[in-house]
Amino acid sequence: MKVEISIEHNITEPVALIRTPSLTSELVALVEMLEKASTQAYLLTAKKDDKSFVIEPDKIDIIRSEGGVITCFNQEGQDFVVNRPLNELIERLGSNFIRISKSAIININRIDHLSPSFNRTVHVVMKSGVSDYVSKGYLSDFKRRLGL
Repeated sequence: MKVEISIEHNITEPVALIRTPSLTSELVALVEMLEKASTQAYLLTAKKDDKSFVIEPDKIDIIRSEGGVITCFNQEGQDFVVNRPLNELIERLGSNFIRISKSAIININRIDHLSPSFNRTVHVVMKSGVSDYVSKGYLSDFKRRLGL
C-alpha cells in the first residue's frame, strides 16, 4: 500500500482519503481504527461541583446548550458543565456525534430508542434515559445518518 501525506495549513482537522479498486476487510478495519482514534484523541474536560473531570467521547450521551451553559450528560445521566461552544464540540468529537437541534448534539452510538413526536419531530431517548427532540431542520440529516 502506498501512503502519502499532504500538509495543508488551510484545513482545520485531518482528512484521510483512501483510493482503492475495491473495498476489502482490511480497509474496513483501517477506517474503523482511524475513526476510533480520532474520537479518542479528543477528551472533553468538564466541571461539576467545582471539580474538573475528563470525559471520553464514547461515554457521552448528549450535550445541550441551555441558557448559555453547555451541559454534557454521560452514560450514567450525570451532568457536567463544558466550557466549549457546541460548534467546536461537533467538529472535534468525531463522526459518532450529530447535531439534532440548534442546542443539542447526541452520540448516535448511545441511542436507546426513537419515537415520533408532535409537529413531525422525533423524540430520542439515550441509553442513560436522558432525552431530547430532533428538530425539523436537522431531521433529514439525522435519518440519513441512521439509515432511516
